[in-house]
Order: sequence, then structure tokens, then C-alpha cells
Amino acid sequence: MNMVRMLVGVAVIGALLWSGAAGAGSTGGAKPSPKEKPKPATQEVTVEQIRLTLQRYIERQIEGRIGEVQVHLLNLPDPVTVPAGLLEVRVTSRALDEGLGRRIFQMALAVDGTQVQTLRVMAEVSATAEVVTASRYIKPDETIQAEDLAMATVSLPALVHDFVTDPESVVGKRAARPLRADAPVKLSAISAPFVIKRGDQVTIEVKHGGLLIQASGMTKSGGQVGQSITVTNLDSGKEIRGKVVGPGVVRVGF
Repeated sequence: MNMVRMLVGVAVIGALLWSGAAGAGSTGGAKPSPKEKPKPATQEVTVEQIRLTLQRYIERQIEGRIGEVQVHLLNLPDPVTVPAGLLEVRVTSRALDEGLGRRIFQMALAVDGTQVQTLRVMAEVSATAEVVTASRYIKPDETIQAEDLAMATVSLPALVHDFVTDPESVVGKRAARPLRADAPVKLSAISAPFVIKRGDQVTIEVKHGGLLIQASGMTKSGGQVGQSITVTNLDSGKEIRGKVVGPGVVRVGF
């Protein structure tokens, strides 16, 4: 009888131990559900975002007038913090009207359509363009040929400039002053070609009412229509001043 009781006791204790071990293993294997990370309440507006916004704004304003724009920020060393949401960075001033160089721009930061901050941004604005240059030294009054020209990218002194950008527009025209080799060609240095050149033989005419007197002459200089030039009368050898009225014709006042 005692033996039976002992066996029953051992069986009960074993069952309890097995149940406890199984329960402990089950509890240890369960993993808690992961928690979602909270969304950030703020966001950073970087210096590069502001610089790119300025550059795109300037490029839209001067489209077609110059080649490439460079913008260097001078007073925003650290990122700017604004509330989280859909960010919009825009320029609210027209400082570019002042031209290139150091400029101050007013900018606005908006989140989800609501303006949250304004910035006063100082930037250095520069620009380049592909312009026409002289491939050799061109003397005043020389007629410019296609082979006298080349193209080069140069830094612009201002948004409004008089550099020539189309070589075809100056081929066949005259250099109004010396053009240095490799230097940009300016519109102000180009003139229409002379209709009469130095050394041309021309007709000198005097016209008064129905009277017309003509003589042969040799030009001492070139000229365009409407310009006064000096001509030598080949019959008398005298030098006289007359006005160019067309190719090969100089009219002298009565």
C-alpha cells in the first residue's frame, strides 16, 4: 500500500513539473508586437534646397538672355527647421532686377500651403554665355569674314551685355575699332560695311536744280551712305569733301 502511494506521488510531481516547464517555454517564445515609430514633428530645409530654388528662379527670369547661372549663398551656414508636411520654398522679391553680383533675396517657406517662415538670403549671382570672339587681330575698317571668328564661354559682367552671340550676324560687316585676338566681339565695335572703300575710283557729282556736273575722283577714305569723305578730283588734283549717296557716287554741295 505504501508503495502504491509513493508511485502515485511521484507521478503527480512529474506531471506538475512537465506542465510548468512547458508553460515557461511558451511564455519565453512569445514576441511583443513592434510599436510604430512616431512621425517627426519637424523637417530641415537645407542650404542646397534654398540655393537650387534661387537658381531656378533666376534661370526662369533670364531665360534666353544668357547661358548659365551660378548662385553662391553667403549667409545661411545652417539648415532651417520648419514643421513637418509638404514643403514649398519660393522667392518673394525681385532682387535680380539689380543685375549680377551680390544680391539680397526675400524668400518664404510654406508647409501644407501655409507660410511658416521668411528668410532674407544674401547670394552671389554670376553668369556665363557663349559669345563670338575674334580669332585674329582685326584692324579698324576691315571686313569681317567667317574664318575671323570663333566661339568661347565667358563670364558676363552684367545681365544686359552687348557681346555678339551669333557669328552670322557680323560676317560681312566692318570693324569699327580694333578687335583683339581671342577677345569677345561687342556689337558696339561692329558697323555696316562701307559702300565706298579707301582708294576706290568714284563719280563726283554736283547737282543743283536741273544742273548736274560729274567728274572722276579717288577716295581718300571709306564711307557708308550719308557719311562725308574726302575725294581727290582726278582732273584738277584738288581734294574736296563730299557725301556718299550710293555705291561709287559722292555728291558735293553747290
